[in-house]
Amino acid sequence: MDTNTEKIKMLHEAVHEMAMLLQDSNENPVSLSLYLLDLGITDSKVKDKLIKKTFELVHNAQDPMALTVHDFQKEFHKISNLITDDPDATGATHYIVLWIGMHLIPRVYPVAMNL
Repeated sequence: MDTNTEKIKMLHEAVHEMAMLLQDSNENPVSLSLYLLDLGITDSKVKDKLIKKTFELVHNAQDPMALTVHDFQKEFHKISNLITDDPDATGATHYIVLWIGMHLIPRVYPVAMNL
């Protein structure tokens, strides 16, 4: 491997170590960017699209508390097929919505906790 690849690998490992120290989990999401990267998503625009779509879903819902994890999952899968739409695998969707609610859009937090 070349030097730049080794540096990137070391930086990625360092960020993982920091996330572990902060107890990153589905209940305590620390870094959406790192989570998306671990899913294999390398397009930085995907994060912005997920944030925008989450806001739209909550803002446009007649009753945001009636939204389901599958409502988000279906829309997120359209943004990136690396976010599964398998109804039995909702961990990524939970992480994404909770991170957005905790760190960016407080209005999303109660919806995330209701999923």
